[in-house]
Amino acid sequence: MKIPQFFWLILALPGIAMLAGFVGDPVTAFDLIHPSGEFSVRLMIVAMMISPLRAVLGRRGWLDWLLARRRALGVAACGYGLLHLGFYLYDMGSWRQIVEEAVIFSIWTGYAAILIFVAMALTSNNASQRALRRNWKRLQRLVYLAALLIALHWVYVDGEWKAMAMHFVPLLLLETARLVLMFKRRSARRDTPATTH
Repeated sequence: MKIPQFFWLILALPGIAMLAGFVGDPVTAFDLIHPSGEFSVRLMIVAMMISPLRAVLGRRGWLDWLLARRRALGVAACGYGLLHLGFYLYDMGSWRQIVEEAVIFSIWTGYAAILIFVAMALTSNNASQRALRRNWKRLQRLVYLAALLIALHWVYVDGEWKAMAMHFVPLLLLETARLVLMFKRRSARRDTPATTH
């Protein structure tokens, strides 16, 4: 399904505003690191919540609408992640300092998550899906690893966990509910006696 240009524009508007602020006053790069990262996380979480919501709630028109735009949400999450990285690198101002910080746990977890985001965004198209076949789904499932890395990055950079938990706990609860439903359905199928003819 082709994503309407208006939807892409809506996804891009916060980033356009951030870039406009940065161009007007590059000193604001530090202040833009956190909001750009939060937009990336929120878009990723929305994209990840679609499947468990459908498992729990069943087919809904608004969920089908979101499902058709899930790839766009994922690509936008990657875009804001790169914007977050760009503001961070500019604010650091020194390649030596950037390299020195890259080995710190709170920093390399962010780099690792960005690499996963980029790999997923570059293959988020039908041509890559056909070329990679089964490996395409395996690659897309790396989003769970990216989510874990981002959660750790957030906690260790900010030094507190409440804001991170507010974003990730709803996703964790939904994924748990989906797993519980999946095991219940499998158990019900096993317990149902086979029909004889």
